[in-house]
Amino acid sequence: MTRGLRPLLLASLLALPGQTWTEAVAEEAIAKQEDVRTTGTVPKDIPADQPPGAPAGLWGEVNALGTGPFWALSIRENQITFSRAGKNDVITVNPGPTATTENSATWTINHAPSRYTLTLTRQACVDGASAKRYDLAAKLVFQGRTLYGCAASVAAIPAKPAP
Repeated sequence: MTRGLRPLLLASLLALPGQTWTEAVAEEAIAKQEDVRTTGTVPKDIPADQPPGAPAGLWGEVNALGTGPFWALSIRENQITFSRAGKNDVITVNPGPTATTENSATWTINHAPSRYTLTLTRQACVDGASAKRYDLAAKLVFQGRTLYGCAASVAAIPAKPAP
């Protein structure tokens, strides 16, 4: 059996009823990342000595959402969940921001089936659907389109897009 086919076969066997093999692979990757984090090789928590200029508010748990079309991203310590109306959620390991400045952070996810780049910027943002104000603006580049939205801490913004 080829090396590339073995993990796919294993993932399909591990998939729970109603779960796709990509979801099983994502969960396996998340589990492995958690194992690495407990060994101390990768810091489990955000380091106290964040890079100079790293926006402290962007390193915590954040939800982002946008309209036209409706989309949402939830950023947690170990995973990022990408939700779209009418589509299955896509869960990936949180690699951490790939670029940061004093007022922004960018995550780049290069794993199929959903490759995207999310940039959060510390600036006032008004959600067009609800007229609510948030502290972060979100820019999502996905499938050749640039989508805009707002973001905030988990307590300030719901995790799912409107139906």
